[in-house]
Amino acid sequence: MPPVVLIHGIGVSPRYFEPLAAVLAERTAVHAIELPGFGSMPKPGRTLAIPEFADAAAEALRRAGISDVVLVGQSMGCQVAAEAAARHPGLARSLVLLGPTTNDRERTALRQGLRLAQDMLHESAAANAVVLSDYFRAGPVWYFRTLRPMLAHRLEETLERVHGPVRLIRGERDPIAPLAWLERLRLSSPAAQVAEIPGEAHVAMHGSPGAVARICLPEAL
Repeated sequence: MPPVVLIHGIGVSPRYFEPLAAVLAERTAVHAIELPGFGSMPKPGRTLAIPEFADAAAEALRRAGISDVVLVGQSMGCQVAAEAAARHPGLARSLVLLGPTTNDRERTALRQGLRLAQDMLHESAAANAVVLSDYFRAGPVWYFRTLRPMLAHRLEETLERVHGPVRLIRGERDPIAPLAWLERLRLSSPAAQVAEIPGEAHVAMHGSPGAVARICLPEAL
């Protein structure tokens, strides 16, 4: 089985991937990347664009000797994963984009803030606890500095430069990544497929790790 690499979203760390990582680790090697400024990583002295986050992730994998992976991004991590795949051929054999940002009909900080608040009403207490504690650790300054390039990035354009299978996933109750947005993204990549996780919201892999794992590695689970 190909190794799986997990890339987290804005404000958080790989901790919310732990249920998914545990399921995937029964079948293959699993790696998680901490993006600059989040989790335990130091904050850069300047704002980074999404391609720069992607280059940092690709360099970390290069140094570890890891390639030909299933690259799994969540939320902003989808943008980072897609850029990494497009900019570094041979890095990813396939992409799994879970709750991809940013919906092209709602690319404002206000809209995204409202959707985040709405989403938290649908998440489990355990998922919210992990996410909120990571937000606190990242701090508002770095969060809002990163929010600007997240909103400016155009995932649909990046996917046009990605070769290989792309799986677009959303939780059925995810207000941040609505189904219509995933369907528009699918038009950017002829090899893309769309799937929904019943009953879940934006952090679908925390509540339904088995269902998400089956989409990440359909040949193994």
